[in-house]
Formats: sequence, C-alpha cells, structure tokens
Amino acid sequence: MRLRTFASILFALAVVVSVSYFSSQNEEFLNQRFALTPSTSAPLYGVLIVVFLSGFLPAVSVLLIQSLKRDLDGRRDRRLSRQAKSLRGSFRRGIDYRADGHWGKAASEFEALQTEQPEDFGTLLYYGEALRELGRVDEAIEVHRRLSVLYPQGVAVLYQLAKDYEAQGDDEIASQIHERLLRDFPGQGLRILRQRRDEALLGKKFALAGELQERVDAMLDDGGGRPTEAEIEIRRGLYYEAAVTALAEERHAAALAACDVLVEKTPDFVPARILRGEALLAKGARAKAVEAWRQGFLGTGRPVFLQRIEDYFIEGEDPLQAIETMQGIISESTSDLLPRFFLGRLYYRLEMHDEAHRVLSVLEGRVRNSPTYHYLMGRIQERRGDAQQALSAYRVALQESGIRRAEYVCSSCGVRRDDWADRCESCGSWNGLELDFEEEQVSPEALGIHERPVWAIEDDPVAG
Repeated sequence: MRLRTFASILFALAVVVSVSYFSSQNEEFLNQRFALTPSTSAPLYGVLIVVFLSGFLPAVSVLLIQSLKRDLDGRRDRRLSRQAKSLRGSFRRGIDYRADGHWGKAASEFEALQTEQPEDFGTLLYYGEALRELGRVDEAIEVHRRLSVLYPQGVAVLYQLAKDYEAQGDDEIASQIHERLLRDFPGQGLRILRQRRDEALLGKKFALAGELQERVDAMLDDGGGRPTEAEIEIRRGLYYEAAVTALAEERHAAALAACDVLVEKTPDFVPARILRGEALLAKGARAKAVEAWRQGFLGTGRPVFLQRIEDYFIEGEDPLQAIETMQGIISESTSDLLPRFFLGRLYYRLEMHDEAHRVLSVLEGRVRNSPTYHYLMGRIQERRGDAQQALSAYRVALQESGIRRAEYVCSSCGVRRDDWADRCESCGSWNGLELDFEEEQVSPEALGIHERPVWAIEDDPVAG
C-alpha cells in the first residue's frame, strides 16, 4: 500500500470520528427543519449530508479511477517488461548459439522470437542465416526476402540474401545483388568488398579473394584513400598464394617471378623464400634451391630454412652433403647457435649420437631454458646408454614447461604443430610459425624474428 493511500484512509477515518462526535453534541440542532420551499422542509442533517456527498463523491470517484488506472498500467508495464526481458534473453541465447556454431539451437531460438516480433530486423536476419547454415536455403531466402521488403535500405539483409543465393548455387543472382549493393550504397561499397574478401580468405578461396582485393584497391585509388598496414599485408599474402597456385600448376617461371618480387619488397617474408627454393627444385635446379634456402637463413636467421635443407638431403639420401652444408652455414652465420643446434639434431637423426652429443653439449649454457634442447639431449643420452644423464635431461625439460612434441608455435595465436607451414590454420596468418626455441638472455631479434605475422582477416562487419 502506498503512503499516500494510507494517509488518505487515516484522514477519512479521522473525519468520520469527528463527524460522529460533533453530531452527537449537536443532535438537537441537526434535527431542526430546513426549509427547501415554502411548503417543503427537510432535517438539517439530511441537507448537510447531501451537500457533503455532492462535493465528496465526484472527487473520490476520480481518485479511485486514477488509482485503479495507475495500478492497471503498472501491471501491464511489468508484464511487458518481463516479456521484453524474456525476448532479450532468447535473443542473447540465439546469438550465443550462433557464435558457437550451434545453428540448430540458434534457429529454434530465433524461430520462437520471430513469432513474437515478426518484424524485428535482428531476429529475422539471424534466423535466415541459421536456416542457411542448416542447409534450409529456400527457407533462408524466404525469410531474408521478407526482411528486405520491410527494410529496403538494409545493407546487411541484402548481403545475407546474396550469400543465400550463393549457397543455393545461383551465382548470377548473388552477383546482381552484390552489384546493387555497390551501386545503391556507395558509402558501404568498400566495407562490403572487404567483408567478402575476408570470407573468401577464411574459405581459402584465394583466387576470389584476389579478385575482390583488386576491386578494393581500385576503390581506394579512385577515392584517394591510403591502404592500411593490414591491407598491405593481405595483398602480400594473396600475391604469395598466387605464386603457390602457379607452382601447383607447374608454371615454374611465374612462381619464381612472383617470389622474386616478394623477396625484393619484403626480404624477411619467409614463405616466399621457401617457395622460391621449391620452385627451383621443381625446375630441376637443386643446387640453386639449396642455395636459396641457405641465403634465406643467412638473410633472416629463421630456422625453418635449416629444417628444409636438412629434410631435402635426408630425403635424397645424401646425409654427408647435409652435414657439410650445415657446417658451412655455421662458419658463415653471425650467430652460430641455431645452425649448431640443427647440426647436432642432424647427427641425432643419422644415429651419430656421440657426434650429436659433442655438438650440442657446448650449447647448454646458451639454451638452458629451452625444453626442446633438453628433451633432445635426453633422447641422445638414452641412445648412448646413459640412463642417468637421460633422466636428468628429461627432468629439466619437464621443469621448463613440459616435454613438447610440437616444435613450432604460431606467434599470433599460440597454436602448436609438429612441422612448419607457411600459413597458420588456426588464425589464418602468414609468416607467423616459429621454432619453439629459446636462447639464454637473447632477444627474439637475435633469433631472426623481426616482424609480426601477416594477418589474413580484419574485423570489418557489414552494418545493418
């Protein structure tokens, strides 16, 4: 009960008590006749009651009606608030399911929502997307077409509708919608192209991504805009993927030319240097391929070149040449740590355990924090039959964060893998996989890690 209502009740009670008291004290006076007309009269108390009621009842009625209306409005608002809160909760659950890839649950949430709010933009947009991801493309098209009628200026819905037709296999209609977006919404054109390019990159459709990047470049040139650093890195990555495609199609000259351009513009772009050696190897120029990888290490200090040289000679059953090449690199390197480590590991692979121990033991003071080093030393001591020394090395490796079978780690997202790759499968960045190797009190630059990886995707969603 409100304070105001309680006070009114107390006041009314006080009035009743007062009236009763004064009435009993003035009973004779109140019973006197009050002349209404020359021939009609009424008791004075009756006249007073009529006068009082004629003024009191309308005011009380108004107050009661207003109070009742306020109560009804409050109940309705609380009901609507609970309903809106429930709808917001369903929408958030749908968004969470969408983010987690649980498209069936997301579709159920959005389907229930669209029955309650059939014209809500976000609900219909995400409901159609969930239907498409579930393979119900026709239903997705119907939902997005209905939404496009409700919101004809909605860029996001037209973009989703184009993706629906792409999923249906009708690329012509999808292309027409994309062109309409660029034509009718020029301010959103660059963002739309970047969004499509990023999706193509995620799907590893590098040829399509390259075409879209060319259109992005053209729009930037026409508008006088300058590409961002991320844009430049994406261009580089797409140019590299074009070289990969050329090599896969045995267009060795084209692959080499593309790699030469990349190496000239970005000398520390490791994937291009590795690919250049592979192209030379495919042409039959084996000595030039090894020289390309050797120069790659000397120029960048990145250990993947040593790994590739080692693998090449081992696969070619020429271990002596592998040893000689590694020894030559040691003599030429400004820092002999990595080539000596790879030489020791090469001896280990060749079952030359005494030589491996001799080469690696002198590095202990420089790589005491490297689990990879201590694990390898444990394996060598085990092969040599020295169980006590092997156990000690394994214990150190375990103390330095555990025995890691995966030797390469992405400097961007931290994902680990057993072998090197030009592009991280997890985050999509180029040039980011590094040997998990630490030298005592040596900076990453001393190991040849100079630049951040090339990002493949930038967060640039299409607004509705």
